[in-house]
Amino acid sequence: MSKGDDIDKILGTVIKDLRLSKNLSQEKLAELGEFERSYISKVETGARQIQFVTLIRLALALDVKPSDIVKKVEEHIEFK
Repeated sequence: MSKGDDIDKILGTVIKDLRLSKNLSQEKLAELGEFERSYISKVETGARQIQFVTLIRLALALDVKPSDIVKKVEEHIEFK
């Protein structure tokens, strides 16, 4: 469990896992969310921090609730 040091990487992994579970390519997710494919790649590798509105757009493109994404991130973070 992470202590929050790698939140961007964890979020990226969650986004990637959700994308793959929906059988979407980075290109298709980018199209659905109106992003550039390179942006999706950077998000998935943790190289890019995202804003709240981007989380909402990604959730809509992935057809999940934003809270579902947050819950999956929380599973990897150690809270006290």
